Amino acid sequence: MPEGLFRGFDIGSSAMSAERLRMTVAAENLANADSTRRLADGLPYARQRVVFRTELDEAGRQTGRVQAQAVASPRYQQRLDPDHPDADANGVVTSADIDPILEMVDLMTASKSYEANANATRGLMRMHETALRLGDFQG
Repeated sequence: MPEGLFRGFDIGSSAMSAERLRMTVAAENLANADSTRRLADGLPYARQRVVFRTELDEAGRQTGRVQAQAVASPRYQQRLDPDHPDADANGVVTSADIDPILEMVDLMTASKSYEANANATRGLMRMHETALRLGDFQG
């Protein structure tokens, strides 16, 4: 884990990476909202969500960094449509239970969080630049 001057940048970077994953997952969910094609596991696309965890060091203390992981949330909806090409033998079509409004809200929230972390990191960079300039005047 970086110490001193660079720790804040490392923390901000981990938060921006986590939010970027959240935006990617929301976009994938939106793209597959009406998908009925069965995948290798025999089921259609499953909605994913991102789970955040605080990173711990070897001693079990919080580092300030965040870890993010995409996990499947396999909830499906079914409808009777015997003429659909992906209908099963009973005429039932299975698709992921994805709410496009929820995904758009998640996408916008993740985007705003990413932007806030980027602004905080830029502010930290300006503080370091100012400190370096002040050091030049005192030399």
